[in-house]
Amino acid sequence: MRNFAALLRRNRWLALALAAEAAVLLVLTAGLFGAPYRAAITPEGFENLFPSFAGLNGDDGSLRIYNDEGFESEQEITFSSAPMALASGAYEVTVEYFSCQTPDAPTFNILQSAGSLTFSSAQTPAAVQADPLTLDDGHRTLTTRLWISSGARMDDLQATLHYEGGQLYLYSITLVEQPVYRVTRLVCFALFFAVCDLLAWLFFGVAAAGRARRLPAVPLALLGITAAACLPLFSDQLYFGHDLNYHLQRIAAMAEELSYGQFPVRMATTTLNGYGYINPLCYCELFLLLPALLYNAWLPLRTCYQAYVLAATLTAAGTSYLCFARITGSRRYGVLGSALYTLSSYRLVCVWFRAALGEYTAMSFLPLVLLGVWQIYTCERPRFAQWAPLAFGMAALVQCHLISTELTAALLAVFCLLRLRQTLAPARLLAWGKAAALAFGLSAWFLLPFLSTVLSVDLQVNNPLVGKPQREGLYLIQLLNPFGTGFGGTSTGTSTDMSLTLGLPLLLGLALALLCLARRREAPRPRALGAVTGLGLLCLLLAMQFFPWDFVESWLGAAAAKAAATFQYPWRFLAPATLLFTAAALLALGLVRRERPQAARILTGAMAAAMVLSVGVFQMQLLTTTELTANSLSQNGTRDVGIGEYMIDGCSIYETVWAQPKPGSDALTLTGYEKRAGTAYLSVENAGDAADISVPIFNYGHYRAADETGAEFPLRSGENARLVLDIPAGYSGTIRIAWVSPLWWRGCEALSLLCALGCLARVLRRRHRVHAAP
Repeated sequence: MRNFAALLRRNRWLALALAAEAAVLLVLTAGLFGAPYRAAITPEGFENLFPSFAGLNGDDGSLRIYNDEGFESEQEITFSSAPMALASGAYEVTVEYFSCQTPDAPTFNILQSAGSLTFSSAQTPAAVQADPLTLDDGHRTLTTRLWISSGARMDDLQATLHYEGGQLYLYSITLVEQPVYRVTRLVCFALFFAVCDLLAWLFFGVAAAGRARRLPAVPLALLGITAAACLPLFSDQLYFGHDLNYHLQRIAAMAEELSYGQFPVRMATTTLNGYGYINPLCYCELFLLLPALLYNAWLPLRTCYQAYVLAATLTAAGTSYLCFARITGSRRYGVLGSALYTLSSYRLVCVWFRAALGEYTAMSFLPLVLLGVWQIYTCERPRFAQWAPLAFGMAALVQCHLISTELTAALLAVFCLLRLRQTLAPARLLAWGKAAALAFGLSAWFLLPFLSTVLSVDLQVNNPLVGKPQREGLYLIQLLNPFGTGFGGTSTGTSTDMSLTLGLPLLLGLALALLCLARRREAPRPRALGAVTGLGLLCLLLAMQFFPWDFVESWLGAAAAKAAATFQYPWRFLAPATLLFTAAALLALGLVRRERPQAARILTGAMAAAMVLSVGVFQMQLLTTTELTANSLSQNGTRDVGIGEYMIDGCSIYETVWAQPKPGSDALTLTGYEKRAGTAYLSVENAGDAADISVPIFNYGHYRAADETGAEFPLRSGENARLVLDIPAGYSGTIRIAWVSPLWWRGCEALSLLCALGCLARVLRRRHRVHAAP
């Protein structure tokens, strides 16, 4: 404390900054207390800007908007509420309305809408952030989120109805503050101040204290690499990527299921307009816990995704540094390898152009696999510390991207065959077995239920249609282009494709590796350099358009061909190729350094300069070819399931736009249907004989239906794979329909938990021994 007080006396600016930070945190702490703020916007508060559209208060007190005369205007028809004051914070907005675009024949279709609702401020527009609401015909109540920035004096918040035709009745708009956001805001400010203070201490505190101490170069370098890779995140919007909306939907759906108490999340009950989607069982969402929890802490969905990208990038920088520093025995080369890998062209394409969340997450853990394999083959008797990275890396791949897992497993099999004699050494073979067993144990909680599901449910991904990956292969001009073409699609040919290249730095590294392998054959070359370069070239060959994937499929037969073509796009092999060529470049640099140190320094500088140039060109392409989007997930966004691989075969996504039960008899009356906390409540009255009713929920299995007395109702599949219940004659009551995971799945979760705890105990015990050693 004495040193800290002396530091503050010597640095008045630092003292003032800390005092200002403390004042802000005290104000935010004081704001934690108090009842949540509530506000309401009544129909009477709206101004009718177009009287000819009969924007009148209905008999029930609602704002009724309709157009009986078929009036058409190029000008947007809007109705704005009176300005209102609102304190800063996060609000849940609930709108009660009735929309009918075709009054004579109501469709209850969520694709049809009579209008939408937005929020804005004329004085401080940047202080308002709100997810717009489409007032579709299929709902009667909708909710959205609204944020008022901290420190903003908001006294002119307006709600605006955008009328699109038909009839629209607005009953009420209520805004309720969410107290959890007060805590979230305090924590965010505290973390921001802590990071700023830490950086200030690192760069200025040492000199101010009069002590000569070296800065932690490696952590700062990794943070700099992460910052360079994440520069596009520093925006109030997101750059649009191919799969962005799909992954945002996954995050929002997982957050909602977590709020219902479902953990681990197995079924997205609210997706597809309440029909449910089995995505979490087939596409593991373990790593989405971070953005989902942040979303439940009421951070905007855009911010949650940005936090995930930052975490995945930092992980990639850290794991690649660990891998390459161990392989080369050099921290400097470890940092260079981390930069080459984290800032590689294909990884940046996956993050920004494709928004391929699963694949770029898998690339964060691929270095662990390479490190584990390298350590197993460089030790005569591999121990836990040597083979554990392979187990952790493969387990992580399983739980973020199964396609990357399949590609990696295939390359590992090829490597083992090429090094068969070494692989069959008893100690090394035992290490492989232990790594495989641990990876399976850590993944059992997801892997076994996944296998059970895909074998028991006829999913669209299981249908016999075989893709033709060869037409999506790369041309040599694409692969060798030093900078790529920027944003684009994934169609055949080259004119509309995105950047699919190794990038200038890795092309230079590959050239250096080939040169080192070709020159001075009389001198022994490292076997590791030949292995990583050869496997990398194999990946490039498999990614090329001229590789005969179509012929391979014809030789294998339908079933085997489908399994072989599950990777969809041959250019996915660029992910392992990027890792392998980074390792090859570093090993080649190490070889040159031993023979010609000065030349190695020049080559290292050339690679670093090429990397800076390559990243600069990529970000310029991002700025000029990719659109910014607010990426707030509307209620229709819950229908974004990509191409619907995990829908039941034969089902149509379009059918989910209508989410009402269908009685099978005129005597069977539907008196109520709603979904709360992931559970459907079906109220019926049957005045006739036994009849069935179709419920708008896909029958993925493991659903249970029971009423208040505990009596269970058998379930079966009906039209479009909807759940069908048989209602007895004369029955009247409410039936609860809920998805319940099988008990044996809990056993799988317990197995994975025990494996994780065992690994943690092993690591802690090893650290204790190291610190206890004299």
